[in-house]
Amino acid sequence: MLHLLKITKLAKSGFVVKIIFVQKIKTTFAKKYLYLVVIGVVALVMLEALLFLWGRYLLWQRTTKSDIPETIRIVCVGDSHTFGVGTSVVYSYPAQLEKLLNLNNPNQKFSVVNLGIPGASTRYQFKELRSFLNTHDAKLIILLTGRNNALEVNRISKEKTYILGCIKSHLQALRSFKFLRLLFKYLFKKDTSDDRIHILNEKSYAEYMNLYLQAIRKLCADKSAKLVILSYYNSSDTIIKEFADRYSITYIDFTADFNLLFKAEDKSRFLSPDLSHLNRLGYKFFAEQLYNYLFFNQEQLGMKLNPLLEKIKDTDFYKDVKEIEYIINLQQKRIEENKNDENYPFELVHLGHIYVELGNDTMAKECYLKALIASNYCDNNTLVSPIINWYLKKRETHEALKICEEILQHNPQNSIARYYKQWLSSNL
Repeated sequence: MLHLLKITKLAKSGFVVKIIFVQKIKTTFAKKYLYLVVIGVVALVMLEALLFLWGRYLLWQRTTKSDIPETIRIVCVGDSHTFGVGTSVVYSYPAQLEKLLNLNNPNQKFSVVNLGIPGASTRYQFKELRSFLNTHDAKLIILLTGRNNALEVNRISKEKTYILGCIKSHLQALRSFKFLRLLFKYLFKKDTSDDRIHILNEKSYAEYMNLYLQAIRKLCADKSAKLVILSYYNSSDTIIKEFADRYSITYIDFTADFNLLFKAEDKSRFLSPDLSHLNRLGYKFFAEQLYNYLFFNQEQLGMKLNPLLEKIKDTDFYKDVKEIEYIINLQQKRIEENKNDENYPFELVHLGHIYVELGNDTMAKECYLKALIASNYCDNNTLVSPIINWYLKKRETHEALKICEEILQHNPQNSIARYYKQWLSSNL
């Protein structure tokens, strides 16, 4: 009996222990569950708070950004007159136009891109503009073109003669059907790999200009960019002006403005030593006149501009040592990059022009002489005139005559040197 009683007690005591153990498990699980629920609720509240604050931040940021005007990009396309030959590129007319726009329109940001390439033809300018607009947008395209097309027009004329001769020989040898197929091939085949001209449709410079001006016009229309065409400071192209009138394109003629300027002041103050490009002061006047024309045509161009009230001061040019070092290093880098290229002498002349503006005539003379020799005494006004005019400004007429004779000795066909020699001989 006693033995049985002990077992029962033990059993009862074990049952109690078992119940207590199960209760403890249930209590622990409930607490953990409760903790998870609390943590989840807290996390949701924090997430909601973060989302609320993030939404407020985005709303504030959007409101703030709406107060910042979008940058208006203007692209200037052209040759050496756009690039800025005659001064440093930082004082080219596009660079000075950008400064004028931002000075006089503080509530709007302007960016002016310089796509000027010395010696570039209208065809090449079209290709450069197309390449740029494939990856960038622009509000306004400013085109200054027409000075570097003679070589291409002459080449086209020769190719045209050759192809017409080939067609004539085919006409004699082939049946009419084959001849027509050949003719249609020449007339309608488009070679987009190098943008060759449809030679059978080309007869003159006028047709060449109309072909590529039309291409530029359509490109601008496709990219929703307004087109403005400029004249050079000393000449206005009738063909280009007629094209602009035909398609209601804004055409800006600077010749009258510069004629008045040259009558009122010493012309040489605004020209580079080659007498065919402007210097920093000439490009300054060019940019100022252009700004005024843009202001008066702003409605047609879809822009909003203030009047030109603040101009660039002459003291802003080459204003500190760091800027001068930067400008010279920039041009020396271009010279090094073009050392084995036909542009090398032109880059040397360009550096010479910068030295003239800085008042370092000795370094300018050195650059002009190096450029002349590197060009093999080429019959080019940009390369020949600077060194001759360097001597003339120093009133060293005999030395100027000697350099003309030296040029003619190396290149008897140099018309620029011959002209200067005749002029000097009659004035000595």
